[in-house]
Amino acid sequence: MGTKRKTLFFAFFLLLSSAHSFYLPGVAPRDFQRGDPLYVKVNKLSSSKTQLPYDYYFLNYCKPPKIVNNAENLGEVLRGDRIENSVYTVRICDLLWCCFLVADNRPYG
Repeated sequence: MGTKRKTLFFAFFLLLSSAHSFYLPGVAPRDFQRGDPLYVKVNKLSSSKTQLPYDYYFLNYCKPPKIVNNAENLGEVLRGDRIENSVYTVRICDLLWCCFLVADNRPYG
């Protein structure tokens, strides 16, 4: 009886320990190869001086030709996040020190 009880306790312990995992909806691992593009997305601008966040393109930033909303999961939609595309693109394992995104004569400041 003692051995059977120990075996049952050990099996129960194994099942209990394997049940302590988690899953975050919308977060799945992705594999990238050398040179694959990684598109940078923008959300909003928040400030410690105001309570309301600003839209990312409210300020005079470089805009893509067409702004597209990219909600990837239900949580972003429910929180009211506005994930949008940007002009920034990074390539995996490519070393790039400095490049110009937009060349224009707009005054800054």
